[in-house]
Amino acid sequence: MYPAGPNLRPLPPPGYHGRPYPPPKSGSGWGTAFAVLLVVAMVGGLVGFATLGGHDNSSAAYTTSTPSYTYSTPSSSSAGADPTTTTAYPSPTRTTTRYRITTTVPPKPAGPQPVVATATNPLFSDHNSGLINIVCDYPTWGADVASARAFFTAATSCLDRMWTPVLQAQNLPSDTPSVSVTATGAEAISPCGSSGGSYAAFYCSVNDTIYMPLDHIQTEMYGDRWAIYLAVFAHEYGHHVQGITGIAERAHSDRYQAGTYSPTGLESSRRLELEAQCFGGMFITSNEAAGTIAGPDAAFVRQDNFGRGDDNSDIRDHGTNDHYGAWYAQGEDNNRTWMCNTWAASSDAVS
Repeated sequence: MYPAGPNLRPLPPPGYHGRPYPPPKSGSGWGTAFAVLLVVAMVGGLVGFATLGGHDNSSAAYTTSTPSYTYSTPSSSSAGADPTTTTAYPSPTRTTTRYRITTTVPPKPAGPQPVVATATNPLFSDHNSGLINIVCDYPTWGADVASARAFFTAATSCLDRMWTPVLQAQNLPSDTPSVSVTATGAEAISPCGSSGGSYAAFYCSVNDTIYMPLDHIQTEMYGDRWAIYLAVFAHEYGHHVQGITGIAERAHSDRYQAGTYSPTGLESSRRLELEAQCFGGMFITSNEAAGTIAGPDAAFVRQDNFGRGDDNSDIRDHGTNDHYGAWYAQGEDNNRTWMCNTWAASSDAVS
């Protein structure tokens, strides 16, 4: 279903956003420092978005198909007569009946709607917009399914509280994703497929769910250093934000049009992933500012993110280790959504 060449890991399924984990080695060093140059070009006339359906929520009804990841050909209209057209057969008196064909335009859904745009998305319009610093009440971490589920459920609530004011200020949808915690990646079955390859966790836009398989987030490596797992989760929640705001819809469409594994298509994937990295950094720094995460733990998470990325991958779809860490640091250092706008950055900042 997802073709791969020799020595390539399985291709990600539709609507799948996975976060790579670092190779199992000790002392992953700090990445080479670099300056992320962002030039935000805000233009008028944002494109409207028609929802494709989704889970029930008063503020949004959103799912998306991601043809860029599925190689599917856009469906075309079936040949045949218009279903609203009726043929008038002659009557014995040879009178002719005229039929008027009317088209019903569905009403626009109420409430905030996604805007299908990347660099010019309203999410980036306010240069003072960032996540609020609130105290989050996380239960004690445990590497069993029940304890981890309780932990990530609490993290979801905290992320909702931080992101909702940001989204509402720009009249964008806000809702709560579902969370799936399983013991193994093999059990993490979703409408988008299952976790595979070197991914730690993934988000499926089809059912708006974050999947956290415990064997993939490396609990045996990190033990009780729960801030690491929180950063992984915040990255996947970042993909949820991209989905409900319309960023992911535009990114997947652009990637499909360019060619999924063309240089331009892979760059689009990297921009999406590195932006989620930046969003994750924003969340961790807000937790640190509120006193939920201690400074040394936040520093450890930062260093860890410079050991992730796709340096050792055959598919360059997430960004180099240095850029993966640098965009995380961009969010952590600044906590401003507009500074996470990877779509306005130069290509050499998202390689």
